[in-house]
Amino acid sequence: MCKVISIISCKGGVGKTTSAVNISSFLQMEGNRVCVIDFDSQHNLSNHFGIFPGHLKNRPTIYDLLHSSINFDDEKCLFESIDNSIYKTNTVDVIPSTMKLSDVEVELAVSLDREHQLEYIISYLKDKYDYIFIDCHPGLDLFAINALVASDSVIIPVEAHIFSADGLNQVMRIIENVKRRLNPKLNVEGIIVTKFQKNTNCCKHVSDYVMSEYGSSIKIFNDYIKYTIKLADAPIFGMSIHEYSPKSDVAQSYARIAQEVAGNGR
Repeated sequence: MCKVISIISCKGGVGKTTSAVNISSFLQMEGNRVCVIDFDSQHNLSNHFGIFPGHLKNRPTIYDLLHSSINFDDEKCLFESIDNSIYKTNTVDVIPSTMKLSDVEVELAVSLDREHQLEYIISYLKDKYDYIFIDCHPGLDLFAINALVASDSVIIPVEAHIFSADGLNQVMRIIENVKRRLNPKLNVEGIIVTKFQKNTNCCKHVSDYVMSEYGSSIKIFNDYIKYTIKLADAPIFGMSIHEYSPKSDVAQSYARIAQEVAGNGR
């Protein structure tokens, strides 16, 4: 049975894509079948895996799949496009994105069943994978709602910075609204504290705040993701941290988080 997991934040630069890459890649390296959907017009996840717009001129992206779904294109053609969109990397399969994804926003807003378009696309993929991750763009709009409706659970990265922590209330509010009105099975997998520097007052303040405000109701992963240049270097080579520096502390932290996600079942 496939488990669909969104990685979501209302702010950029919090380690969302980094977490999507490294959790998904570890699960694939453990023998699971894993696909990651780049649901962000900035296409950082695609770039991380060495997939650039020039590679995608003659193949569909998540934009094309949404456009086809919204416009009721022939089901067989849509499913063929989904198959053709899947880009094989050294680890996970990726459905890539480009800046063109933002062009579908108006179509999505006025479409029938607008909150369920991504869910429909993913329904075709579930028999092919054990895990599907959705790397959402930074924002809490109709794209985010589509991701949450399609998901079984959510991972929320929070940078160890006070302004990042301030956005947690907004994220929790949209999750609760989607769960109440559109997707009652949706659960929060946990909160990951990222870019953590142990001996700084700011990081300690944020970690204490997250624990005191949410620790009694939401899982806070024990492994904080430390600030390290190795996480910035890995994408240069199109690698996850597990390939680039498997013995590093940050690789081990992401491995333990991935194991916890796997342990929560599908």
